[in-house]
Amino acid sequence: MFSSSGNTKKLSLGDEINYITASLHHELNMIIMSRLPLGLKNPKAFHEGLTSFSVLYSSFEAALDSHIRNPSTPSRTRAILEHVYIPAVHRASTFEADLKKYSPSSEKDELTKGTPARAYVLNHIRRATNETPHVLLAYCHCLYMALFAGGQHIKAAIARSAVRKLDLAQHQTVPEEAKKSAPGIALFTFDGRSTKEEQELRQKLRDGIRQAEELLTPKERAEVLAESCEVFKLTRRLVDELDGICGTAPTVLVATKQYTESESTVPSVESQASGRSWIKRLDRKRVETMVKGFVCVSFMVGYLVYLNLSSPSAATEGLEGNGN
Repeated sequence: MFSSSGNTKKLSLGDEINYITASLHHELNMIIMSRLPLGLKNPKAFHEGLTSFSVLYSSFEAALDSHIRNPSTPSRTRAILEHVYIPAVHRASTFEADLKKYSPSSEKDELTKGTPARAYVLNHIRRATNETPHVLLAYCHCLYMALFAGGQHIKAAIARSAVRKLDLAQHQTVPEEAKKSAPGIALFTFDGRSTKEEQELRQKLRDGIRQAEELLTPKERAEVLAESCEVFKLTRRLVDELDGICGTAPTVLVATKQYTESESTVPSVESQASGRSWIKRLDRKRVETMVKGFVCVSFMVGYLVYLNLSSPSAATEGLEGNGN
């Protein structure tokens, strides 16, 4: 929250969720993106990943639907949840569609049935949303917004991977049909909507969360924020388990990183040669010196900013500049 002229202005619920989960979000994103190429090369791995995430989405969507349809749900609770009850963004059916397309390539790649992490996630969501239904706001914000944002990058990677499996020698451009029909892409597609329509749907969800938060008590708001952190921890639990199921050992992650780099646009011969010569000139000692210098400069700048902001005159000027 921010203070201005004695008045307290709170962050919106969505912004506060983003703020308190920033480190968890960043770490999880790096982990997922490092493993994605493995899934694109291995149908079983991708199927296992979809299965684990389907538990996450299907569980909270089932709870949301149950509270909306249950006549015994308190009117205020239903009013809160109705603001984020947007069937067009529900993902349970799209997971089913993708799972049917992404099947193991051979009988030896037998799929995993139930797992401890999946069972834990299912039980946690059932318990948390039954005791405090309003925490479903945390799931709607964290998981749906992830699909609208980072999910689109995954969607593009899946499409590129599917296209590369075709014989593109006869094509001057990438076939649009290949992009739209790539297995595993339904999850990130919202009823065939255009990019503009998807943005409108995203904005509708944002507006719904803003309207819902106005009905929350301070205690309920704090519970939603706490559960937002749990959403990322639950997701991390699923991903960590997938490493065991799919054998994503550190050595495999090295190969995954190399695959990720090969998926990117190949630079020109001249740029590759220039890059190699530049890297050769930078020995380890020089890199360490550069890093230390950057850290020192960053520390000095941060300290000067701190001194400036902590002075009474700076604080006064800041308030006057806000026009409050």
